[in-house]
Amino acid sequence: MTRTAPSRSLRLRLTALATLVITVTVALATAVLVFSVVHAVRSNVTTTLNAYADSVSRSSTDGTWPRPLPPAPGGLGAWAQVVNHSGTVVASTANVAGQSARYTLPTGSTTPHRTAAAGQADERVVAQRHVAGHTPVVIYVGGSTELLSLLTSDIQGHLLYVLPLGLVGAVGVSWLLIGRTLRPVERIRAEAAEITASDLHRRIPEPASDDEIGRLARTLNTMLARLDASAGRQRRFVADASHELRTPLAAVRTSLEVGLAHPDRAPWPELAQRAVSETTRLQRLVDQLLLLARADDTLLTRLEPVDLAALAAAAIDAAPARIPVDLHAPDPVPLLGDPDQLTRLIRNLLDNADRHARLHVTVTVKAEDPGTAVLIVADDGPGIPPEDRTRIFDRFVRLQTARARQPGQSTGTGLGLSIAQGIATAHDGTLSVAPAHSGEAANGPGAAFTLRLPIGTDPGHRPAPAQPKTDL
Repeated sequence: MTRTAPSRSLRLRLTALATLVITVTVALATAVLVFSVVHAVRSNVTTTLNAYADSVSRSSTDGTWPRPLPPAPGGLGAWAQVVNHSGTVVASTANVAGQSARYTLPTGSTTPHRTAAAGQADERVVAQRHVAGHTPVVIYVGGSTELLSLLTSDIQGHLLYVLPLGLVGAVGVSWLLIGRTLRPVERIRAEAAEITASDLHRRIPEPASDDEIGRLARTLNTMLARLDASAGRQRRFVADASHELRTPLAAVRTSLEVGLAHPDRAPWPELAQRAVSETTRLQRLVDQLLLLARADDTLLTRLEPVDLAALAAAAIDAAPARIPVDLHAPDPVPLLGDPDQLTRLIRNLLDNADRHARLHVTVTVKAEDPGTAVLIVADDGPGIPPEDRTRIFDRFVRLQTARARQPGQSTGTGLGLSIAQGIATAHDGTLSVAPAHSGEAANGPGAAFTLRLPIGTDPGHRPAPAQPKTDL
């Protein structure tokens, strides 16, 4: 058993796909997490600075500010400046005492602008306009963003180690899980690779689970069962055909060998007649075998409006019958079908009836509701036992007891009824056999073959006929 190349390995492709999906998912989740944390910290800093600015504004009494301004609560390390309209610092906290205004607030704006006194410090600043007594001022409150920078770098540092380890673990778990999932598929493939035409009885292992793989295994086993049955039918067909072909060939050879052994005393006309008879039988058998071999293509080649009663009358007129045939078809019975194949079906039934009838054969054609055409070919022969009424439609079946050949009768090939049933099935119909007269004993006298076909009105609206199953 050869190993699959890595570039063509389904397991490798699924693992790569899972890795890509996990990587994208983790990256998006990490980005959302970092953004959420940083945004929350920034919002918290802004909220704290605004609260401190409010407390500074409330510390004013009649336009007078405490010196220095009260520090930020909780050790925030924030600074505060109160600046009048001329840009002069009126009051400030101790940590920025003596410094000039660090920020300015343009008219109509809510965003403070950095001045040279603020330097390049990384800080967060809020500005609030306030009126102290009758003097408008701006309260600036700022705090360092060093904590936010430390938090961001700390998160990035942890992610630098955690993410690769997480991805490696995810790849490993995906590889193991995918391999475990595909293991039954590999067993199915290995077993299927070992099944040949000579051991179609073998089956692939079926997982106990009722998932896609389990259903696939059961479907493949069902297919193998059908192939096994079809191969068995084909082997039986070939064996039966070989046996049937051997008999006329042996008869012809025997006749010729007898004539050649005694050329001066051999009854050559009688030998020639026997050879012609057996050759005719052989030709008929070969023709029917070829028909069965091409059954999928020729059992139904076209659909057209036909009259079943007219087809029956034409078949009766053309058939060389030993026994008189009575036709009962008072009315036309139109339907959609293949006239050539329906004629072949009727001829096969007539040939079978003529071979086994004693005094007469009756053909009845009629229409039955709802929309069914019926053709009945009945004879007064020995009848067919109930246990053989299904088997008689199998190939190469010829009953050897009640319906044995009488002197002067031809021997059938055992394929006529099988072909007739195939044609009936191709026309979505049925072909069955029953006693010719209800109330007679189970074994006869007589047998009545009943063909039932659906009556169609428009070839364009009739569903496509089902093809009969064949062994070849």
